[in-house]
Amino acid sequence: MLESPLDRRARHVVTECRRVLDGAEALRQGDLHALGDLMAQSHRSSRNDYDVSIEELDVLQEAAAGAEGCYGARLTGAGFGGCVTAITSEAAAGHVRERTAAAFERRFGRRPEIHTCRVGAGAGIVTR
Repeated sequence: MLESPLDRRARHVVTECRRVLDGAEALRQGDLHALGDLMAQSHRSSRNDYDVSIEELDVLQEAAAGAEGCYGARLTGAGFGGCVTAITSEAAAGHVRERTAAAFERRFGRRPEIHTCRVGAGAGIVTR
C-alpha cells in the first residue's frame, strides 16, 4: 500500500492510461461525447490525484466544458499554469472561445490567450 500522496499519483497514472485507450476507441467510433467525458475525468484526476492544476486552469476547463457545442475540455501540457484543450464542433468554436474568455476575465480581471486549431489527418509516411 502506498502512502499519500503516492497512492493518488499512482491511481492517476493507471486511470489515465485506461482513459487514453478508451479515448482512442471513442475516436475510432466517432463518439465525441464519450471522448469529452473522458477528458473531464482526466482533468479531475489531474487536479485531484496528481495535483497539477491551478485555479486558472480549472476556471478555463469548467467554462469551456459547460459551453454549448463543447464535447469536453481538460488541462494539457505540464499543468502548473499550462493550458486547456477543448474539443468543439466547428460551428461552436467561437461561442466556446468567448464564453471561456469571459468567465476567465470575470474571475481574474484579464483576458486569456486562446488559440483555435483544427485537427489534422495525423501522422503518416511521406514517400517520394
